[in-house]
Amino acid sequence: MADRSSGASASASGFYSLLTRGFAIAKKDARIYYFKPVFVYLSFSLGREISPDLLIPGLVGMVSLFGASSVEAISIPIEKQTETYELLQTAPISTGTIVFGKGLAGSSFGIILSLATATGAIMLSGSSVGDPLLFMIATVLGAFAFSALGMAVASAVKDMPTANMSLTALRLPMIFISGVFTPIQALPFPLRVISYLTPLTYLVDALREALIGPRITFWLDLIAMAIWFAALQALAVAVLNRKTRL
Repeated sequence: MADRSSGASASASGFYSLLTRGFAIAKKDARIYYFKPVFVYLSFSLGREISPDLLIPGLVGMVSLFGASSVEAISIPIEKQTETYELLQTAPISTGTIVFGKGLAGSSFGIILSLATATGAIMLSGSSVGDPLLFMIATVLGAFAFSALGMAVASAVKDMPTANMSLTALRLPMIFISGVFTPIQALPFPLRVISYLTPLTYLVDALREALIGPRITFWLDLIAMAIWFAALQALAVAVLNRKTRL
């Protein structure tokens, strides 16, 4: 009985340590990876005649991409190193449930950051949202898609530095071809084609549609983000199952 009690206490202590270290890393990453891109975006936009329907969706989309995809890059590698992920696999739940549950942390973080950013940008610009409900739906779905992206990358690597570098290699090109800084129509044709192969393009477009009044393309954007979410979730499950078998 004493051994069980001490074992439970050690597990609780280890879990608490994992959470505190994870939040400390998340706080550091928030300063480095989330707020710096915002400042870069604002420095790019200041002094230029950029309408709110272009500025706000781009800013919110970028914050969502960095915020929602980064939590898994922290938690999954740490849990692999501390072997708490292997302990979780012994529970009577599927890998898909684990992936979805892990993704909730990242998506929740991305949603909070995105809505806070949107609120501030809308107040500062003095603009209004054509359909707030659809704006929120697009924000939530986009955060889930980006969280799944982070999960897919984190499941394929061994440590946190590799996960962060891999995500950065994906995210930075994305923000330049997805309508964040300039409209997609202004891009060269090859880049325009590539832009439609990224989930960020559909979130930025959906947010813009919600700002000015949704059209049929808004619903197509939602469908595209849902497909990206499902595909990336399935990829993360497949990678984790393969590594478990190995």
